[in-house]
Amino acid sequence: MRGAGDALKRDRERVLFGAWATERFAREEKLRGFPHYAKSMLAQEKRTRQTPRELLATFEAIRASGVPMTIRRVG
Repeated sequence: MRGAGDALKRDRERVLFGAWATERFAREEKLRGFPHYAKSMLAQEKRTRQTPRELLATFEAIRASGVPMTIRRVG
């Protein structure tokens, strides 16, 4: 689970990427096919799992923002 701050960061990055891509295409004299652009613009990011400490910090941040929850260790 990612926090609201991470979601806002991703949204901001999407908007900036959209603006950058729009300007890039506006400067092209002749557009090439989609596969040419897909390689450089749609690179897949590596997704890693959160560690238990990161998960705990995420849930504690959610609880600190006012969401009522009980956090307890389970074996």
